[in-house]
Amino acid sequence: MEHAVSHLKSVTDRRAICFALSPDFAKTAKNASVPVRIYNNYLEFSQKLPEATCFVIGTHDAPKASKLLKNLRSEPSMALKPVFLLKPLGQWVERLCDGVVDTIEEALDKAKPIERLLADLDLSQFADPESAPYRMLAYLYSRPSLSLDPVGEWRNERYYSYPIAEAMMAPSNGTQSLLGLLERKLLTPVRLVDRLRHCPKCDGVHLNYIDTCPSCGSIEIEQKPFLHCFACGHVGPEQGFLSQTGLTCPQCAARLRHIGADYDRPLENFQCNACRHVFIDPKIVARCMHCNTINAPEDLMPRAVNALQLTEKGRISARTGSVDDVFTLLDDLNNVDPTYFESIVDWLLSLCRRHKEEQFSLIGIRIQNIIELTDRIGRLRVREVMDAFARRVRELIRSTDLTTRTNQYTLWLLLPKTDYEGNQIVRGRILALQSDTGSGLEGEIIE
Repeated sequence: MEHAVSHLKSVTDRRAICFALSPDFAKTAKNASVPVRIYNNYLEFSQKLPEATCFVIGTHDAPKASKLLKNLRSEPSMALKPVFLLKPLGQWVERLCDGVVDTIEEALDKAKPIERLLADLDLSQFADPESAPYRMLAYLYSRPSLSLDPVGEWRNERYYSYPIAEAMMAPSNGTQSLLGLLERKLLTPVRLVDRLRHCPKCDGVHLNYIDTCPSCGSIEIEQKPFLHCFACGHVGPEQGFLSQTGLTCPQCAARLRHIGADYDRPLENFQCNACRHVFIDPKIVARCMHCNTINAPEDLMPRAVNALQLTEKGRISARTGSVDDVFTLLDDLNNVDPTYFESIVDWLLSLCRRHKEEQFSLIGIRIQNIIELTDRIGRLRVREVMDAFARRVRELIRSTDLTTRTNQYTLWLLLPKTDYEGNQIVRGRILALQSDTGSGLEGEIIE
């Protein structure tokens, strides 16, 4: 009842707050038919944080508008309010606001549908700074036609980001938090924007694809015309066959007069200047421009970049602010029932006893410090950590691998056709995830 009365009062007492208006528009704003407060900067406004129906930003300076919008969206009490521009300022800035208007009255009219939907929510549950993911859901709930579109920027280590998520949540993990909401079916992809390949070590996408020698790995390779002597089978650069009398094989000294009869041009047309190896195609490797790790292209982690929209489950979460068990995030990893998992393991053991060449691996992961971590960083932050961990584990396993949970803290991975060496590679990558996420998550591999 108190919440409804408070909302009714805010709707009746409709007012706009304006930032950085030009002198001409400031005069018009003062003569508006609704109460208007004008501030030159966010610092002046933040000292009082007065109540407002909506905000209007009048600057023509995109960086200044971006800074104002980020400040408003990062303040829990203001993050869900409608914000409008008086001039288009580019896609990055416009992703942070609710559109462009010409007058204060127009801004207030466009704010009405957002206000009505926000009235469905208990806004007090979003006041906690740790509730940023749920503020994100509430933001989308109050703007039902909105989809979160990624924006690309070359300075960004992962290239794409979602400006509103970066503003509402910590810039370092805003996009990762959105992916966590996607994993939990609170958001859903509505349009494929791009596909990127990520470095498995640092998750960066700025990669340099390099041609190298397949024998020694040197980048000092050169494409040259080659000849193949039919008399002795020698293959070498054409330059080595040139003599004063024409083409002569440097190995058997045969005169090469007619192509197709004495010699031809082989498929090999590369030579390594380091080891002199001759080859048809170079070996391509991908060097991460952030951490300098060199990966085979097939080891890179493919990831789709999508525009995202709120699901029905997300709408319910926005209205209730509920948080379910963080360990259920692990149940999406090719998960099967423990009884079925055990029967598959027994079958594989029987197969290996009969056919010695058949091999498989079993890896157990026990999460040790969730309770302590929750006390230290909060339940919502722990959920983000588990989101990131589950997503990275999913990228490590194959579609033929199976997982199961035998208790709340223990996850098992079954890896068919994986020998001891392959087991150690997967094991090492899983252990590396703890330090890569930088979260304080502690786990152990069960022997």
